Amino acid sequence: MFMQKGGDSDYFLWKRIKSGNAEAFQELYKLYADILFSFGTIFTKDHELVKDCIHDLIFDLYKYRKNLADNDNIRNYLFKALKRKIQTSGKKSLKLVYSENMSNESLHSDSVAEQEHADDEQMQMKRINRLIDQLPGKQKEILNLKFQLDMPYHEIAVVMDISVESVRTSVYRSIKSIREQLDTKDLLFLFIFMRNSPKML
Repeated sequence: MFMQKGGDSDYFLWKRIKSGNAEAFQELYKLYADILFSFGTIFTKDHELVKDCIHDLIFDLYKYRKNLADNDNIRNYLFKALKRKIQTSGKKSLKLVYSENMSNESLHSDSVAEQEHADDEQMQMKRINRLIDQLPGKQKEILNLKFQLDMPYHEIAVVMDISVESVRTSVYRSIKSIREQLDTKDLLFLFIFMRNSPKML
């Protein structure tokens, strides 16, 4: 079974949750609400749906607390549970979410010449986004977990129920596929996307 640093603290927090400790549920929500929201918006742009699913997930934990198995990796458990809730809510299409605001701020300029350059950069980033959106659903999901949520390979493997090697292979193939469709001058923007994707953990 996969173990992570801090597993002992997760284990004891989970034990308190299983016992119905109210403070433990408050602690759980405080620790994981934000990252769960970021994770949920990978699968749908409906932010209210994501919030509802998170609240339902916490309620389910309380409702079925006596039947919960022991757990030393709460985050991965919550990720998988939230993904199932969103996908069974009728919102099954995977939506990649890009940081357009980040791009707009970083490319903003009062200079006409610099603005034209910024517009060109935005066009190149949009081209990369379109290429990513053309990837198979599973590859898009893995790529987004890696570069939008900055998740390590072993955690992606747990969430996706595949091996670490499969995760690495998927990321490699996705980047290779995108790179092959870009001009040499556009490769820099692919590197920028990979380096500057928002890190929300």
